[in-house]
Amino acid sequence: MAAAVAASLTGSLMAVSVDRAVAAPSKLADDFNGDGYRDLAIGMPGKTINGKEGAGAVLLTFGSAHGLTGKHVYITQNSTGIPGTAGYQDFFGSSLASGDVDRDGYADLLVGSEGDSTAGTSGNGSVTVLWGGTSPFRSGLALPSGPSYPSRLFGADIAVGDFTGDSAPDIAVSGQTSLRLYSGRFTRTKAPAGTDVTDPDLTGSWNLAVGDFTGDGKDELAVVESKATLVYGQNPGTTDADSFTLKARLAGGDRAAAGDLNGDGRDDLAISLYDPRLHPNGLADPSHGAGYVTVRYGDPDISGGLATTGHVYHQNTAGIPGSNESDDNFGAALSIADITGDHRAELAIGVPYESFGRTFRGGDVLVLRGSARGVTTSGAALYSQNTPGIPGSAENNDVFGSQVRLADFNRDGKADLAVAAPEEDVYRNQGSGALWQLRGAGNGPSTSNVSVFGSKDYGVAPGSGIGTTLLD
Repeated sequence: MAAAVAASLTGSLMAVSVDRAVAAPSKLADDFNGDGYRDLAIGMPGKTINGKEGAGAVLLTFGSAHGLTGKHVYITQNSTGIPGTAGYQDFFGSSLASGDVDRDGYADLLVGSEGDSTAGTSGNGSVTVLWGGTSPFRSGLALPSGPSYPSRLFGADIAVGDFTGDSAPDIAVSGQTSLRLYSGRFTRTKAPAGTDVTDPDLTGSWNLAVGDFTGDGKDELAVVESKATLVYGQNPGTTDADSFTLKARLAGGDRAAAGDLNGDGRDDLAISLYDPRLHPNGLADPSHGAGYVTVRYGDPDISGGLATTGHVYHQNTAGIPGSNESDDNFGAALSIADITGDHRAELAIGVPYESFGRTFRGGDVLVLRGSARGVTTSGAALYSQNTPGIPGSAENNDVFGSQVRLADFNRDGKADLAVAAPEEDVYRNQGSGALWQLRGAGNGPSTSNVSVFGSKDYGVAPGSGIGTTLLD
């Protein structure tokens, strides 16, 4: 099997023709070729490369007037101009983030390889910056990772934000027990050395989310651990990591996403605990093992910008379709953006282990509308492969909804919904994976003209696990 997969790959950068870039880049945080359309990075961290199982790969699929298309760039650590070498269980693509790191007007992609054995240390991890441009990802730069030790898992998650308020990007990278902050000037050949944030509360920093919760023009960083969610912010007039301090301590969880759900100009934070049995946070579980999401709204008068209490949603919440079932993994994926074009963001929640009758873990996605009062269950809707208009049908272990991404790929002012099912179409006990695109509309995601892309569309071998991760 490894030989067959390896034979289908070139191990070098493969660029399929993309929309012609305009003269000036768009400066969108996820427009990698500068043509004015948002793009989507898709991780396949378990993919075999040249016989190396779990070496990993990344696809970049481009936005257009028609939304996402099959046009793409495919890249591994064996691609020309990219640092490193594809290795066994490097998991290149285990995390993805974006921003204009070198401030040239083109978005750059940050790719985590949490299993990468850097500096001769097993599982230390690495993060690579892939540079955007009219022909993106022809070169890259590895971030200085700092101290090396076994199973550090540096690159478990990555976040880009402006923590100092100087309009320049800062980068936060988490590991199993560490959080590293990069502030300063980035060029295509050199990055700031970075500094580890020293805080005894950091016991396992896995998932990160960035938002301006206070509305002061500076971003805060939410670090989600199973026992606590820690909100960090920069002290006024400072730029060093020692002044990047804990502002609030909230209940723990598994995943987080930030965005303005009530249209007040401040970001809000959704935190999910999708597996309360496996990752208990010490609080009572209202979902009885199914998973739940807590939403907290931005507030300038609270330290860290978020209240310690929030609004809780699960499938037994009035107005939400479905019902709580143990191990549904409600909240395994989260994304926030404005689908309807009313300047209030919606919340997409992945429920990949949802079962339908005899179909085990077919998976679906719940979309909750935003309003002037924040998230509302009015108009809540579930989407699965059994929904009329969505191609395919729910099958055992498809895990549709494992990853979700809301972004306006066709530039019509409404965010489109991208949904991944990494276990779709199993090939020799490995999922080939697929990605669906539901276009944004005034009443929510449209089930008309839904697009779906699989291994044939992206020119990768079956069993690649398309959509194991998506750009945050």
